Amino acid sequence: MLNISPQIQQRPELRQTLAPQMQQSLAILQMSSLELDQYIDQQVETNPFLDRTSPREIILSEAVDTLASVDTADYDEPAEGAYEVAVQKKAEESRSADASLRDDYPPDEGYGTHNPDLEARYQYYQDSITRSESLSAHLLNQLHLACSDPDQIAIGERIIIGDINKDGLFTGSLKEIAEELNTSVEKVTEVLEIIRKFEPVGVGAASLIDCLAMQIDVEFPDEPLLKQMLLEHWDKLLNRRFALIADALGISEERVQELNRMLARLNPFPGREYSQEEPVYIYPEITVEEYNGDYIATLTADNLSGLTINEEYIRNIRSQKKSADDEKYVAAYADSARLLLRNIERREDTIKKVAQAIVDLQRSFMENGPGSMVPLTLEEIAVKVKVHESTVSRAISGKYMETPQGIFEMKYFFSSGLSAAGGEELSSTAVCEQIKAIVEGENKKSPLSDQKITDMLNAQGISVARRTVSKYRELLNILPARFRKVF
Repeated sequence: MLNISPQIQQRPELRQTLAPQMQQSLAILQMSSLELDQYIDQQVETNPFLDRTSPREIILSEAVDTLASVDTADYDEPAEGAYEVAVQKKAEESRSADASLRDDYPPDEGYGTHNPDLEARYQYYQDSITRSESLSAHLLNQLHLACSDPDQIAIGERIIIGDINKDGLFTGSLKEIAEELNTSVEKVTEVLEIIRKFEPVGVGAASLIDCLAMQIDVEFPDEPLLKQMLLEHWDKLLNRRFALIADALGISEERVQELNRMLARLNPFPGREYSQEEPVYIYPEITVEEYNGDYIATLTADNLSGLTINEEYIRNIRSQKKSADDEKYVAAYADSARLLLRNIERREDTIKKVAQAIVDLQRSFMENGPGSMVPLTLEEIAVKVKVHESTVSRAISGKYMETPQGIFEMKYFFSSGLSAAGGEELSSTAVCEQIKAIVEGENKKSPLSDQKITDMLNAQGISVARRTVSKYRELLNILPARFRKVF
């Protein structure tokens, strides 16, 4: 007889794991500058050893540095004159903003006069300023309050930044996240379950039905029929077949309609209350300018500007008598602060190197525009910068570059190639520009068909099929020939 019983066995196993430090580094690299700015603010709030100076304080600090470099012997009134020059140079924008604010007040009433009407008006201005928070930032705040384990935080940040869409639904793969972070599916699932308890209710759901079921548990815990109706009769609900649902649940049709009204009060897209309906403003991370015939990529802003570690505070804390737990607390936060600065520094260095490699390989684009784009792959940049392809992918994710030809998303510079005359390759972006130019120059009374456009491209030495032309035309939002005809 076969004896089957549970047994405990030990076996050696080699498994590569990604350290929390590296997990944070990868997450920071993938963030846009705006996401990083929010992340830094969160870290400053939770880490007592991190300080962040406001932009106005930075301006004044730079003004003082300028004063220190001025040779006072060259001035009749050294101190006062140098101060005025430095502050005027460093604080011009701040003073302009202040002046525009003062213009809102009547000219005969100054700041020194107590005026209740002006105070009420000022308070109205303050109250009218909208402060919006993105869904990612809202969830990250809750994550740092709910979790203290660095591994859980790293997994949570990866889920929130990479796989929670604007509706609040989880769209990722637990297995892929586990493989990427070299952890187990069980640990990823555990963190996702934590996120599913966050506000807004329904965030982290795997589907619309799952999202509504989560909300029923919170909003209508005493209505088990409501959840049963949702899970078992969704298709009938969509078709408003209330009689069939009533028969299946053994209740009246009026009761089904009552349950349906409860369901209508739920939010199928909980994440959208944090979405921005206003235009999305693009902030380029990289600026490309020409210097002596070369195109140089530079970081538009220094994300480390104003972010410092309060070393004096750390020394003061360490000089005091503390318990072993206190020592661990101080060491952990001090190490975390230094790690954050190193990872931001590493992020900026990587983005700059990747951007410069793109600029070097797309020089013809910088000079002549999209029509001169050459094919480019992540692998080519990875080889040039000596990093992994996944690092390049993170470095360009959600980031923009300001070039002499305009502002473009960094991933725009990557495209497949098509054969051209002389054995050369032409990027798909350049081919799209060619198609766009052909259509713009066509006779509107007799527009060119996709086959005629294909023939014209082939005549120029560009080997392309008609179906490819059709696909590119659709990508350009150009209508078929029969709809472009003008009578």
